[in-house]
Amino acid sequence: MEIQAPQICQAVDQDSLVDFTRSLPPAVPGVDAKLARAIERLRSEHGLDRLVHGGVARGSSSGRLGGARYLAPRLGDAIDIDCILTTNGTQSALLLLFHHLVGKGGRLLAERLSYGALRELAGIAGVELVGLDVDEEGILPDAFERACRKGGVRALYCNPTVQNPTTAIMPLSRRRALADLSRRYGVPIIEDDALGRLHPDAAPPIAKIAPDVVWYVMSATKGLAHGLRLAYVVAPSRAHCDSALVPVERLSFWTAAPLLAAVVANWTLSGTADLISAAIREENTAREAMARGALGRFGLVSKPGSMHVWLPLPAPWRPDRFARSAVAAGVLIRSAELFAVDNQPVPNAVRLSLSTPSSRRATDVGITRIAALLDRGPTG
Repeated sequence: MEIQAPQICQAVDQDSLVDFTRSLPPAVPGVDAKLARAIERLRSEHGLDRLVHGGVARGSSSGRLGGARYLAPRLGDAIDIDCILTTNGTQSALLLLFHHLVGKGGRLLAERLSYGALRELAGIAGVELVGLDVDEEGILPDAFERACRKGGVRALYCNPTVQNPTTAIMPLSRRRALADLSRRYGVPIIEDDALGRLHPDAAPPIAKIAPDVVWYVMSATKGLAHGLRLAYVVAPSRAHCDSALVPVERLSFWTAAPLLAAVVANWTLSGTADLISAAIREENTAREAMARGALGRFGLVSKPGSMHVWLPLPAPWRPDRFARSAVAAGVLIRSAELFAVDNQPVPNAVRLSLSTPSSRRATDVGITRIAALLDRGPTG
């Protein structure tokens, strides 16, 4: 059964707020039936007792096999499942890697603007976070090398495909350059490919180019459903995977619920995950086209099918004031400051997560309100 992307069918109260703050995949009709069918299949084939009464730390072999299939559109079909850890979402995966690769007091490099939770996660792990200069194609290799030469760098975190928040897509040549520098200076790369499954035509992950130096992370929250708290970590080798697992194998804060992992594995092995991802991709494509049509004249930065877009602001707007004015106009957005990894100045821009509203109609209303605010300019 084909899963359809959501359509414009929901009225929007003109007094209601349109939320563009959270990077959630749009809800896809029919997922509830698919979920029920997967659970029934698991119950009839294996029983559910084993899935709700325990599990193994790294994830079951069948769950990791499903993970390998989920990652295959980006990493290929030759993934060793013994290199995979099944974790309780991206944040748990990153905390695990920060403790393992960086350690308390260690230095972690990242894009100067990055994943909004990164700074908090680094603080919890006791990690020193250092921002690297970027351009429209992502991290500048020269900036990475300068930081490595200073010493004390334990790892690089990056988001090369439809980067959050700037939507930059790093070209293949630059991915290779970062991999070469990683090897030269002995600095492993943590690659967060959160949106890679929704952009299969993007350049291959750094992990596919240089699997020996990259710890690869991809979650199910963007490609399937936000409530699926599951992320796969692919280590450079079985030995690397074991070394990350040993210190935490008796702890459960980072592990995925076995039932959840089994559902995702069932979806991936049956082809259902591909249908859901395709429907999300279709909806994202329609919403991004709407934003580009209305906001392109203001310098909007986006990619076809982007789940979020990056909006530079004309003077005299500043991000904090624009965000407050947007609330007054009925729209919630996130300003550049919320993505800063250090205390350096940030661009005069804001991020809009187009996928958050419940319908295209709501998305269109929010985009129209933002365009009107830009046309009107600051007042008072």
